[in-house]
Amino acid sequence: MCLIVYKPAGVAIAPDLLEAALSLNDEGFGVMGFQPDNSLLLKRSALISLDNLLRFEREHRDAEYVLHLRKRTKGDSGEHNTHPFKITRTLYLMHNGTIKVPIRVAGRSDSWHLAQDILRPLAQRRPGVLLDNAFIRLVEMALTPENKLVLMDYAERRIVILNQHHGAEFEGLWISNTRWIDSRILPLGVTPQRQERSHSPAHLTFI
Repeated sequence: MCLIVYKPAGVAIAPDLLEAALSLNDEGFGVMGFQPDNSLLLKRSALISLDNLLRFEREHRDAEYVLHLRKRTKGDSGEHNTHPFKITRTLYLMHNGTIKVPIRVAGRSDSWHLAQDILRPLAQRRPGVLLDNAFIRLVEMALTPENKLVLMDYAERRIVILNQHHGAEFEGLWISNTRWIDSRILPLGVTPQRQERSHSPAHLTFI
């Protein structure tokens, strides 16, 4: 299902949140956002470690960005399915959840197909439509609560979160869900979704 974190400029992501998120979403990460000098911040990798994630957070604390940690549900592992996905020259997508789209390319995720086969043709034929408020409301009406989309337009320096009200606020951040934050590492108390948890070796039985 994955986890998305929106971080305003100057706001820190607590180390225990990153550790708890990575514990259950360790199949790649991506970042899209704006550096303090307004230049593009963009990174994708199928390889991820807590040390590297903590270092990235410290080095880019003054930036505004969206972080995506992947938990594979559809599509192969690998950087080709790591978010964000490029829609147009300046427009990018991150997605949390699963969405029913025709799978044209085997091994590619539903999110990739959404970006390539649906959103890209729309954006090319109708520039600006994806960030139009009426279009956003229409898409939100069709999305299930577990689905969140984040669109970033670098040219407009704008980040839009669809289904934002189905996420949660945490220490100045927006997180797409609470389910995929490991409750063994960071118990959050009352949450919109019940937290999952990893299992220590003491609780595993091998057969």
